[in-house]
Amino acid sequence: MSGFFNIWWRQRAQNRLDAATYNALKNIIGTMSQDSIVTPSVEDGRSDLNEIVCDQVKSATADYGIEITDVKIKRFDLPSENEEAVYQRMISDRNQIAEKYRAEGSSEAAKMKNDVDKQVNIIVSDAKAQAEEVVAEGERQYMQLLAETFNTAEKENFYIFMRSLETLKASLSGEQKTIILGANSELAKILQGLE
Repeated sequence: MSGFFNIWWRQRAQNRLDAATYNALKNIIGTMSQDSIVTPSVEDGRSDLNEIVCDQVKSATADYGIEITDVKIKRFDLPSENEEAVYQRMISDRNQIAEKYRAEGSSEAAKMKNDVDKQVNIIVSDAKAQAEEVVAEGERQYMQLLAETFNTAEKENFYIFMRSLETLKASLSGEQKTIILGANSELAKILQGLE
């Protein structure tokens, strides 16, 4: 009979320990956020959790003469009715975090694009201004050369003759080979002089 009572008392003590541990764990986890339970730093969080549960189980079993030295949590199992809701919440939380990162990335990309566009506009404006200065300087030098080249009446007449020939050549370059000229035009005078 003594063996029966040993097993019976041992089973009863185990049941009380299980109930005290379950209640302590349920109360503590109920106050924690999901992220603090399921995080990369689980080891730090679990050691703190183990200590808190151990302290509560010690105080709950002190009246029975049971001394608790340590409590270790091996794993967390969700009740099957809560599993899907927890997974959906985890997915939702991760989606919110991902959306936040996407929004921050889009904002940074827009800032960078605006900065680059601004720099491009400045560079293009500077390049256009420099190009206009170069063209203006080239035209100034061209006009100066023309003035120096055709500073006599004879050189001026030669210039007019050359321009007239260029105009004639351009006029006769297509299908059209007929030209109507006024009798007093420089080109007519040149052509009449060639006869």
